[in-house]
Amino acid sequence: MLKVRRELCLGCGLCAENCPTGAISIRWGEATIDQSRCTQCRLCLNLCPQGAIIELAPVSRGELQATISSLKEMASNLVERIEALKKRSQGG
Repeated sequence: MLKVRRELCLGCGLCAENCPTGAISIRWGEATIDQSRCTQCRLCLNLCPQGAIIELAPVSRGELQATISSLKEMASNLVERIEALKKRSQGG
């Protein structure tokens, strides 16, 4: 799903002019995406000079928890390795 970040959109219209399905329009000075017309071609992602259009990827709660758990484990392992290197460099 593509979304416009309102705080970044300048309303230049470049995305709307180049959208092959006409899913993007400019309203009140901001781009708006009609999700029912958007085919996820991602052309607008590359065209927006402000990077105001982003892609949201839905993930399940389980996937998110698994990713967080994995990152915590990786961080913990990294800290352990750093501590071991510190001890070695201090001669301990």
